[in-house]
Amino acid sequence: MPKIPVRDIEVNFEEAGQGFPLVLVHGLNGDLTGWSLVVPELAQHYRTVALDVRGHGGTSKPDQPYSIKGFSEDLFEFLEKMRIPRAHLLGLSMGGAIAQQFALDHPEKVRSLVLVSTFSHVDPGAREAFQGLKKSLARGGYPAFFDEVLKLAFTPRFIAANPGPIAQLREKRIQINSPVAIGRATDACLAFDLKERISAITVPTLVVSGREDVFTPLHLAEQIHRSIRGSEWKVLEGTGHALYIEKAPEMAEAVLEFLKRN
Repeated sequence: MPKIPVRDIEVNFEEAGQGFPLVLVHGLNGDLTGWSLVVPELAQHYRTVALDVRGHGGTSKPDQPYSIKGFSEDLFEFLEKMRIPRAHLLGLSMGGAIAQQFALDHPEKVRSLVLVSTFSHVDPGAREAFQGLKKSLARGGYPAFFDEVLKLAFTPRFIAANPGPIAQLREKRIQINSPVAIGRATDACLAFDLKERISAITVPTLVVSGREDVFTPLHLAEQIHRSIRGSEWKVLEGTGHALYIEKAPEMAEAVLEFLKRN
């Protein structure tokens, strides 16, 4: 996978397809390979660029404080280095937080926003979830963190039906993730709050949620939808937080239908 120097780090990325750029930003504990079920469809229509956020995947993992604002600045420099003047921006969970921050910081670089399974602030329920993840990390290291994330990300049905792939994912994530960096990124999520500012976002926006999401429940998506004037909100049935895996075809269809109009 290619890497590109950005600020004080090297950013790992992949791209596929041609056309107007569509940039994918993953969530906490994820990496660009998580998009593998949706990229083939998206790349038929767009130049689809997926990157690993600071502290994740193949990107540098410095032991320093992280912030959503800092991730947004990383993304700005990444787009500059990639000579992408403007893009559709799709963010998942923490990536959706980064996308909101970026749309406020650099609106001239965003054609449209797709915000998947995300939040504009950390309410008491989300705070409890993130703090629970931090406790698991302190208690049992990254393996314990992954086991807690699993219960927040996927529906019990999906977990029960996919023990093999989940075991493989667990081993892969243990190998590539830094417990220190994951802890830093969790702190960045805990400190994030744009609740009173996202009404200033004016680009076309699609909010996508899973009906059974227990990590970022529907009321968090509804708050974003109500705050961003003219935004659309799509709720996918039978899935939770990781709908880009559990309901990949439905998600890709919703995204492409929205982008075609914007």
